Amino acid sequence: MISINRQSDYAIQLVVALSKVSKKAPLSLKKFSTDSNISFLFLQRIARSLKNAKLINSSRGMYGGYFLVKAINKITAKEIMEAVDGPFGVAACFRGHACPRVKTCTSKQVLNSLNIQLNNILSSMIIADYIVKVK
Repeated sequence: MISINRQSDYAIQLVVALSKVSKKAPLSLKKFSTDSNISFLFLQRIARSLKNAKLINSSRGMYGGYFLVKAINKITAKEIMEAVDGPFGVAACFRGHACPRVKTCTSKQVLNSLNIQLNNILSSMIIADYIVKVK
């Protein structure tokens, strides 16, 4: 079964939370960790990856925290997942790894089609479209 790992799940949750704050009032990672019951150290690693991908940034100081750099209506599920997990691919051979069975693989066409379709879906999923508006 194909599933999204915990790191991608939490990264999406963090980006959604960051969509509700601004650069002038950033989100404390410590507070988000406590509120969401996610390990602070794990969130730090996720935030670092998202920052390296230029999706988020941080400010230091007493009122520091994290905020989005890219508009939420421009961020895709694929961007977030690749920021924390590396290149998308349903199998190792689609993530740039060499396969000893490349010449004899009987499932390559099926997996390639699946890879293309999932890639297209994740690339078209704009996170802003899935955020529930709460008044």
